[in-house]
Amino acid sequence: MRRLGDRILLAYTIMLFVFLYTPIVSMALVSFNSGRGILKWESFTLEWYTKALSNEKILNALFNSAWVAVTVTLLAIAMALLAAIAVGRYQFRFKLALNTGLFLAIVVPEIVEALTLMLFFLWIGSPFGASTVIIGHLVWFPIVYVVIRARMAGMPRVYEEAARVLGANELQTFFKITLPLLLPGIITGGLLIFTWSWDSFIKTQFTRGPGFETLPIYIWNSVGARGRGLSPEVNAIATLSLIISIALAYLYTRFRGR
Repeated sequence: MRRLGDRILLAYTIMLFVFLYTPIVSMALVSFNSGRGILKWESFTLEWYTKALSNEKILNALFNSAWVAVTVTLLAIAMALLAAIAVGRYQFRFKLALNTGLFLAIVVPEIVEALTLMLFFLWIGSPFGASTVIIGHLVWFPIVYVVIRARMAGMPRVYEEAARVLGANELQTFFKITLPLLLPGIITGGLLIFTWSWDSFIKTQFTRGPGFETLPIYIWNSVGARGRGLSPEVNAIATLSLIISIALAYLYTRFRGR
């Protein structure tokens, strides 16, 4: 019975992975097909990639996704690092509440956060645009905080104490001891939130202004404009975006393992 159960579980797992990844693999394969159809393979080509990377709208969306993700990553690292040091190294009132609140921010549904942010920006009269998108993505900075906080929890205090005994002040101890020891966690958290921001659709859609498109928004608008699915150019750029996301996930896994 145990062997039978293992085989059923294995078959179910395989079917689940096939169901999840067959559409993604199909999209990637179609992007190399010289024909526009999905069911008929004609010949291998890179024409759609050339056209996609020559499309000004696609390049603009790609650039927007990149610089927004980089900005969000840098700001999130700074905010998460300060929060992790404050919670991990100092005693103050509401410390437990702050730590719990940062963890709870991760489990709030994205659609709820996006709608709340949109209503907030409307309430204060803030113009929608790149700045509101960045603020919306920064709500995810607790993801980086969790990674850095875990790294700090496993870091012995003896190194910092030794530096202080040898005459280093707080800033010298931070930049020469604490920061290098936290660097793996900082890089891991940065890769995680960069990937999150790069792939964000719901929160970007709710907080962006007219005319501001990131790559996920451009792909969505292209589907709506055609009404018949993705064009080969969009298949190509979506495949490139997928490759970037997989590469970032791989780097995140490597740094987390180290």
